[in-house]
Amino acid sequence: MKRYLAGALLVLAALWLGCKGQVTVDEAYNAIRPVKQLELPDQVEENVVIIIENVADPGSSYKNRLDLYINDHKISPDWLVSNVQNDYIYRLRMRPGYYDLKAYYYAYVGWGEDKYEIKSEELVRVQHDKKTVVRAEIVKRPNGEPVNKTMYFTAKLEDFAEKTTEHQRQSESPGEQRVSDTVMLQINTVPEHAQIIIDDKVVGQSPLRYEVSRSEDHILQISAAGYRTKTKFVDHAKVGSRDIYHVVQELEKE
Repeated sequence: MKRYLAGALLVLAALWLGCKGQVTVDEAYNAIRPVKQLELPDQVEENVVIIIENVADPGSSYKNRLDLYINDHKISPDWLVSNVQNDYIYRLRMRPGYYDLKAYYYAYVGWGEDKYEIKSEELVRVQHDKKTVVRAEIVKRPNGEPVNKTMYFTAKLEDFAEKTTEHQRQSESPGEQRVSDTVMLQINTVPEHAQIIIDDKVVGQSPLRYEVSRSEDHILQISAAGYRTKTKFVDHAKVGSRDIYHVVQELEKE
């Protein structure tokens, strides 16, 4: 009897080991893995573009520079960096997944070089069928010092542009290039979280971006508790064809 019982237990054990349990149709995606993983095709197109704006210029930001890191690997530019290069643009082919992205900005302020961090609040997603565009803008005081001690990247996924897009853009004459009817005001203040009024309308607290008409002048009022209110005039003629117009204002204490 014991021999038959032992045999039955062995059969049940074998059946249990051979069956990993039932899953519902909805559970199948997470519960069942392929016997062999299908490899994605090699990434042919550049699927990651990292743009860092306003790094250096011939004025107060001369020799300011930047180091970019992906998963703690320093990324060397594939161009000859000059001491007055304003924008750093990295174009890469990356495997699909999530990446940790950060950069260090070095600014000559006073007698020495100060270090500032640019980081992403979350991991950056990269896909093989989309282009990940990561962007950061360094807003600086007149002496070249960044307004914010810590700056942040923003990331978005875009469809791959058609092959002819860049060629068509280069072949257009300046008169054919359409300029938007609006311009984005990028407003930064010291201190931060100042109340911003544009053309008698409360629009929020700094730092902020606000879209306004390109063909009109605008009046800004900037106020914060313990500081004198500042009124600033934005001349539309000075805006020109820029997509973003920077307004940096430091308030005086009362």
